[in-house]
Amino acid sequence: MSLSRLYLGYFIPAFTLVPVIAGLFLYNGINKPLRVLLIYLVTSFVFNVTGSVLAGFGINNLPGLHLYTVAEVLTIMLYYLYAFDKGLVSRWIKMVMIVFPVICIVNFSFFQSIYEFNTYTRPLGAIIVIVFTAAYLAMQSGFKNQQLIKRSGRLVASGFMIYFCSSLFQFIFSNVISKHAAKGVKLIIWNIHGTFVLIMYLLFLWAIIYERPKRQY
Repeated sequence: MSLSRLYLGYFIPAFTLVPVIAGLFLYNGINKPLRVLLIYLVTSFVFNVTGSVLAGFGINNLPGLHLYTVAEVLTIMLYYLYAFDKGLVSRWIKMVMIVFPVICIVNFSFFQSIYEFNTYTRPLGAIIVIVFTAAYLAMQSGFKNQQLIKRSGRLVASGFMIYFCSSLFQFIFSNVISKHAAKGVKLIIWNIHGTFVLIMYLLFLWAIIYERPKRQY
């Protein structure tokens, strides 16, 4: 088994459990947004493990990616629904949670097969997360609810921003890379992508550990 296979197929999916376990262990000491973040992490773990198992048996796991794209955006938007101060942004989040799954269903029903990368909806989902993350970072200091102004929130937002900004062009060109790039190039790209995922999880872990003694509600 190659180091890349071990790193991408086993280590990174397994590492998802580190912030999950930390969050469950410190559950009573972390705030509600971080509790909701655990839903995103568990969802990621389930889909990553399933994808790795299917790939190990030589089965096309891209249908799972189409489903994961929906689940990913929904769980992140659910996180931001609690991380943002209530107001106009919350209404936009709820709208995204309704409209985005419909767009994904239309995409894999009429435009892109579930057996190829979803290069229309995956980048769209990334852009949505980037926009709401940027809005969060810009607006957090002005929240009326002072208990939502947390360093842990900025750490989580930084994780999202690093991962989705770094992966945006990969999401756009995934089909091109898959069909035309040399195997060595694809391994480099996927290893870089996996490293950004790992950085995001590390920031989530930091947020959970940092929040524990700071919680006020």
